[in-house]
Amino acid sequence: MKRVGIGYLMQECNTFSPLATDLTDFGLLMGDELVERWRGTRTEVGGFLDVLRGRDIEAVPMFAGWAITKGRILAGEFARLKKLVTYSARTASALDGMLLALHGGMCAEGEDDAEGALLEALWSVTGGIPICLTLDLHANLTDRISRLADVVIGYRTYPHVDMYETGTSAGERLLRILAGEPRPRTVMRKLPMIVPGENMQTASGPMAEIWRYGEQLQRPEILSFSVFGVQAWLDIDEMGCAIATVTIGDEGEARTFCDAVARRFWDLRREFDVALLTPAEAIREALATEGQPVVLSESSDSPTAGSPGDSADMLRALLEHAPGVPSAVWLRDETAAERAWQAGIGARLSLELGGTHDRVNRRPVAVEAGVCALSDGRFVMTGSQYTGMQTTMGRAAVLRVGAVTVLVGSLPAPNIDPELYRSQGIEPSQKKIVVVKSANAFRAEYGPFAAKMLLVDTPGISSANLRSVPYKRVPRPIYPLDEM
Repeated sequence: MKRVGIGYLMQECNTFSPLATDLTDFGLLMGDELVERWRGTRTEVGGFLDVLRGRDIEAVPMFAGWAITKGRILAGEFARLKKLVTYSARTASALDGMLLALHGGMCAEGEDDAEGALLEALWSVTGGIPICLTLDLHANLTDRISRLADVVIGYRTYPHVDMYETGTSAGERLLRILAGEPRPRTVMRKLPMIVPGENMQTASGPMAEIWRYGEQLQRPEILSFSVFGVQAWLDIDEMGCAIATVTIGDEGEARTFCDAVARRFWDLRREFDVALLTPAEAIREALATEGQPVVLSESSDSPTAGSPGDSADMLRALLEHAPGVPSAVWLRDETAAERAWQAGIGARLSLELGGTHDRVNRRPVAVEAGVCALSDGRFVMTGSQYTGMQTTMGRAAVLRVGAVTVLVGSLPAPNIDPELYRSQGIEPSQKKIVVVKSANAFRAEYGPFAAKMLLVDTPGISSANLRSVPYKRVPRPIYPLDEM
């Protein structure tokens, strides 16, 4: 019986974030704990396990962990992580192949290409066995990753609703290799370009056009191709969007394919530009919109893009421009959460909310708040992304500030799923305005019931205005920072 190692390690870093990453952020599980935690989830690991089930293949769980986006992993913590990962592969012994799910945007102190370094470490202890790797659509694909992995498959959707299917695709490809089919290669083409995520949705717009163009060019020897729009807030040397193919044919033809799709990507680069509204403009449009909720995206403070989540800018704007309008805002403020817990439900507090971590872009807002509810902040994602995954916003409090319901957490948390609010007794559909700190992923979950969705421009370390981001190390020239 052949043995396949299973690994999952997911974090999308933001090198501008003031928050460093350590191992505790990943909730790392080793061995059989992986299966207990991830089987049945609509994630890559769930796909891996389902593909191997019932085959003459033994799934060997190695490691699994997911961390909210923050800054670089501390150097000592990354050294520990590499040791844990290689130890899990070494003790698994006699593996015939590996299925790995990584993000492709992970960075550590002194190591821009953290996933490449992990692949290199795994390669050194497994003897060059076939590796089928899945990556996020926002991965920064590097030469090292494409050389070490036989198969690289990225998500085809944004919002990312095909994590499970991406995992099953990688699993099926590995089964073909283990059955004796030719071992494929991954060929890539980098572009001197970065684009904001707000217009990167794959159901329509420029990214959908790139996928359609690639599908028209695809030939049988091109087993699959991926379009990597890259996570924009990485100030690293080997930075840029990329096209990758998995091929069993002539490498030159694969490169020609990559070049053609990359050219189409380049030609559409300006189509990714984002129209942003000031907070006041967005609120006025929301109030003029029939129905509810109107969802306001404050992507510059998105925790899943590496921002601390501590912006009170939209709360301030709602209190000024929409007094008396039922609204909901989430923000991270561990001091406010702790004070609410100490005071208890029913208490009234004078608080300064926000601006606790990003002191360059954020200012706190002074409020009088009533404490409505308290919880440990744990919730399970129930939408079409990360379905079944458990997460937490840390110790949490629901506060009432005028007509605004403010959900305060002590940890950064993904804002893509309405369950963030619903888990704390807040129903978004009953609010006229709901603020989410997410660039695009929220659309999959809020789209089916939102009256309208608007993008708001506030300062922050995950701003869609890329020309305002203080890049120092990205290769130059690069679009949109330079005229090309």
